[in-house]
Amino acid sequence: MSVTDANPITLRAACWPQDLHAAQLLLRHYAEFLLHNPAGPVNICLADYEEELAALPERYKEPEAVLLLAFRADEAVGCVAVKQRKDRPGSCEMKRLWTEPSTRGTGLGRRLIQASMEWSRAQGATELLLDTVAEAMPDAVLLYRRMGFVETERHNTNPIPGLLFMKVDLL
Repeated sequence: MSVTDANPITLRAACWPQDLHAAQLLLRHYAEFLLHNPAGPVNICLADYEEELAALPERYKEPEAVLLLAFRADEAVGCVAVKQRKDRPGSCEMKRLWTEPSTRGTGLGRRLIQASMEWSRAQGATELLLDTVAEAMPDAVLLYRRMGFVETERHNTNPIPGLLFMKVDLL
């Protein structure tokens, strides 16, 4: 006998403007986690962050970028952003991976990363980059490593101290 999830989680690209509120809510939860995580606050500028949230439809518009959202019924429960790196042809960068606490341990983070990899491949990318604050997100770093990401050189100008730069080959 198998048990079927009565509320399966579906993934899809954000549709603007109808998904703006859900995307902003998830990304505010992400920022709050960074500010109040057990390892200590991560230096994230909320003034600039609010501007970023207001501009989501412009920042994450296909084919240059996408914000993938995860829904359980009508509730947004996770997200990840991916953008093509114009300064690094053949590369995409994954940003803002977030899963709501109620979905942790369900494989949603893995599914969002896999979807990011698939989207990047569809854009012709041969590598997917990311940066993360390893101290603040050790579970995420473990998942990245399990999915084939390895440490690499700095690939952006993100000023947050203590960043870990990683990449995975998509070939």
